[in-house]
Amino acid sequence: MRAFAAHFMFDLKTGLRDKSLLLMNYLFPLGFYLVIGGIMPKLNPQYGNMLVPSMMIFSILVSTVLGMPNNLVTYRNNGIFRSYKINGIPKLSMLAIPAVSTVLHTLAVTVIILASSPVLFGAKLPEHFGGVILVFICAVIAFTGLALLIGVIADNTSVTVLYAQVLFLPSMLIGGLMFPAKALPGSVAAFGRLLPTTYAMDAFQALAAGGESSFNPIISLGILVVSGIICFLLSAWLFKLDNNNTSKPRRRLWALTALIPFILGALLL
Repeated sequence: MRAFAAHFMFDLKTGLRDKSLLLMNYLFPLGFYLVIGGIMPKLNPQYGNMLVPSMMIFSILVSTVLGMPNNLVTYRNNGIFRSYKINGIPKLSMLAIPAVSTVLHTLAVTVIILASSPVLFGAKLPEHFGGVILVFICAVIAFTGLALLIGVIADNTSVTVLYAQVLFLPSMLIGGLMFPAKALPGSVAAFGRLLPTTYAMDAFQALAAGGESSFNPIISLGILVVSGIICFLLSAWLFKLDNNNTSKPRRRLWALTALIPFILGALLL
């Protein structure tokens, strides 16, 4: 436990000292929040009701999907995971520690957004903070799992960028972060149900904001949690210490099973 704590504190401090992680954990989410908070409510007065949930989910998305995979790939390709193993650090700790430290950074950003948005932009705070916590936890499970899986299956940092953008860009455009899902055309909204941001935003409206949701919020949260659990299990199974022990390409296709909850949601909801 002492070794785990020491490793965890080192990784937590790295998130503040490393320039790329500092960018993804704090500078990019908070900078984007300030820009969007200053522009969007003037273009769309109703966006003030969406500012808190959209920026909370956005910060989770950026810190996990854009920030975590590159470090995992770099550690593996540079033999750092192998040295960890030699020094007695178990595989699960190698996956758990970056995930937990990233979640703490994301939590700090979320608290800043909640505290500052009413003062800076007159944004509406959620009515039920219990719902905020529940949605935050479920969203973190889903996005952290996806980020770990991307880092585990990608061969290099260029591939992680490609995989991350496949999730990030659609989430920004049709995942409910910038525009409500109800405002999108039917076919586009249907495609948006393949994205975790859609379910996180929809559940937030019902459980935290006291508004109407398009889906049963329990089902939305269940989709996020189940997908995250699948990703964690696949990450542990596909994880390798270095590139000398390459897995067969067909094994990586199992990573697609992480999409099953979202595919079912798109077909059945």
